[in-house]
Amino acid sequence: MIATTYFLLVAPLFSLSNHRSVVVDGFSIVPKPLSRTTISTQLFGSAPDVLEDVQLDDFRNDSQQEQQQQPVGPVRAPLKLLGPYIGLGLTFPNLATSSQRARNISGIALDFVLDTAANINTLNAQVAQELNLEVVAEAPAGVSASGPIAGGATYLLGDCELEGLPEEDQFTFMENLTASALPVASPAAAGLLSMPFFHCFEGGVEFDWYGQQQGENDEKLPPFITFYGSMEESSHLVKEMKGVPIKELPVTRLPTVKLNINGVEIPALFDTGSPITVLNSQAAEQAGVNTAKIDSNNGKKNSNLLAGLVNKVQQAQAMAQAAARGDVLTIAGSTGERINLIKSESPVQVSLSPSDGYSEVSFGERSIYVGNIPGLAALNGLGDDSPPAAVLGMDVLRSKPKMLLIASNHEVYF
Repeated sequence: MIATTYFLLVAPLFSLSNHRSVVVDGFSIVPKPLSRTTISTQLFGSAPDVLEDVQLDDFRNDSQQEQQQQPVGPVRAPLKLLGPYIGLGLTFPNLATSSQRARNISGIALDFVLDTAANINTLNAQVAQELNLEVVAEAPAGVSASGPIAGGATYLLGDCELEGLPEEDQFTFMENLTASALPVASPAAAGLLSMPFFHCFEGGVEFDWYGQQQGENDEKLPPFITFYGSMEESSHLVKEMKGVPIKELPVTRLPTVKLNINGVEIPALFDTGSPITVLNSQAAEQAGVNTAKIDSNNGKKNSNLLAGLVNKVQQAQAMAQAAARGDVLTIAGSTGERINLIKSESPVQVSLSPSDGYSEVSFGERSIYVGNIPGLAALNGLGDDSPPAAVLGMDVLRSKPKMLLIASNHEVYF
């Protein structure tokens, strides 16, 4: 994900609730009051075909016992916009901050970026320390669109619920959730949920970027995400939408699609963790994509030392002006180096190529960026002799009102 390469201008983390939050290294841990100790649960297991209902007792006021109705069918929750990233809020009834532990209470809420171009769930190490999480394993090295990820401790977050649901609709969404404290947790949230998370839902995960309105007089729903436990539950969407296949890379299992730019087909990482779509220079040249002009001295060179210093100042000023116009985005690479991504001079035709049994998905004319970001290494897309490669990000994906990702079936629909 490009999210893990830390865009320099990131919107502040939204307030999660009215409860006082604990800020750890820039991340909010929000205490969440709990009115019950156990609840009815529906478990989506680690294997796509596991869907299990468990009925537990809900004790209220230490005397009244009642059973909650199990959620039937798809499960819908708010889709969070964390600056330029999309996220999911999860609550953990059994976790507590240090101040909560001192008062013998528990229950916190955390935000996670949803990142299809990462293969390991990650968590900010300071968050893990504040919550006093149990280490259950050592994670092997992984990958994301920012490049290689070094190994690290894997922590047990435990059982979680979906944040934002009415109290009467709450249930245990997942059991024994784990995440690794790695250097690329997320710049906008406490951590990220990776591609294996999406494989848990056999019927897929639907993203509705802009909400829906049932009738003219009805209030419009905010953005939401829907989890489908079976293909039968999402079959109506498959019939209504256009889909394309996803191809997983060997070893890393990162998802790729066939991106079509100006009629030229380019392999691309399918990356919900990237706010923007990026081509490497080879892909831009092959597709005829020209970038915005950034020239501080009309291309003139001067061997004079003083003139050279003046030129550097002018170049820096030109780059700053281009950044203010949105023509340049500067990110930090996996080792902290500055990488400039240059916007296309004009919008280009963007689509996903059709294949057997699938139709073309057109996104119309979109502005994209050109640059050699570290994540392109997953497609061997770095270096002067590298093949054309791209990262398909949220700027293009959100040009459609909704998206259905069926990771277990290697498909995505728009």
